[in-house]
Amino acid sequence: MAFEVKMPKLGTTMTEGTIVRWLKKEGERVEKGEPLLEIQTDKVNLEEEAPESGILIKVFYSEGQVVPVGENIAVIVKEKEEYNPLQEGNEALSGKTEEIPLETHEILEAPKESDNAIQKIKASPAAKRVARENGVDLKEVTPSGPEGRIVERDVISYLEKIKTTPVAKKIAEEKGIDLSDIKKQEGERITKEDVLKKIKEDLSLMENVKRIPLSGPRKIIADKMKKSKIEAPHFYLTLSVDMTNAIKLREELSVKIEKLTGVKLSLNDILIKSAGRALKEYPMLNSSIEDEFIIIKEDINIGLAVALEEGLVVPVIRNADKKGLSEISKESSELILKARSGKLLPDDYQGGTFTISNLGMFGIEEFKAVINLPESAILAVGKIVKTAVVDENDELKVKPIMKLTLSCDHRIIDGALGAKFLNRIKELLENPMEMLL
Repeated sequence: MAFEVKMPKLGTTMTEGTIVRWLKKEGERVEKGEPLLEIQTDKVNLEEEAPESGILIKVFYSEGQVVPVGENIAVIVKEKEEYNPLQEGNEALSGKTEEIPLETHEILEAPKESDNAIQKIKASPAAKRVARENGVDLKEVTPSGPEGRIVERDVISYLEKIKTTPVAKKIAEEKGIDLSDIKKQEGERITKEDVLKKIKEDLSLMENVKRIPLSGPRKIIADKMKKSKIEAPHFYLTLSVDMTNAIKLREELSVKIEKLTGVKLSLNDILIKSAGRALKEYPMLNSSIEDEFIIIKEDINIGLAVALEEGLVVPVIRNADKKGLSEISKESSELILKARSGKLLPDDYQGGTFTISNLGMFGIEEFKAVINLPESAILAVGKIVKTAVVDENDELKVKPIMKLTLSCDHRIIDGALGAKFLNRIKELLENPMEMLL
């Protein structure tokens, strides 16, 4: 019996995944529950386990390929079974003949003596896949299967006979690349990747630049930020906060919370708590636009932006308004650790309704953040700076001042509403005991 390994759905919004690497090779034995491959979904990499024990007999997608959810990506068979491409009941291995669409140039004209007839190429799914991945025109392949069907070995045999793949040849002709400049070992073919590598090398020599592909998490972030700036008209509000009492509260509670949870209370935890309280009072800041409607979310799920080498990820503290500082501290610490170790699950970073981005630890005193759609606002937090200020008694004093900048989606939030919300966060940070009541 053969078992199909399918691209799993690892999150509610996941539609496709990228195969990062196979942890097992074709022909190797796998045990049920053993890590089989690594999959990239949205911003994180996750290991997928083998669904059954047996031999990984066939892998249909190579590393780096994007595969839709539910697509068959590999086949596992019992140890004593033979790999049989004609095995019934298994579409991935079957020799089922399928008609190949016109746009892939796999329909041939009938002989002249029968002008109205159309002869269609017959090929197994595996043969079509190999042909598609290597740019092979199936008209050039000699069939050896039953009833004139092209099977996978026919396409592989065809590829082994040619020195340059059709796609590589076409790209070289279009870009003016001399294929004789690409050195390969005897018997090896020049592939599309070889030609593209040659093009990049030539460009680098001409321009003296390094090109880094915009892909993976960085491309996802780029697409989301572009979408946000195009769809959401941003406006920004900035004010200064006296952090004297917030710092004092942190010092008083830090030891107790560390004994209770094993983690230290951070400034971010206090910011999350204050934002949760303010969002409860100003629910329009906890909304989004969907299908020409403003949707006000009942749950207050606050995301905390975490910077990683490969980009930005935003783990979410759910129902932040209902949690105490110790619970927020423990949960945020665990999520940040998972984010930095690449262990976040999709549900850890999906479903946010408001985001906080803190660059104070990098010495940034003030900045404007891009809204994380479909949310309607994001709070940018700067460094705490000792600043000379005039107090209510007109006396000059040095106080720890932190600047907050609120980015708002003007389709939902007006200036006055945004100002009231930001001032409420200021009040809570300057009188932090109130947020604990």
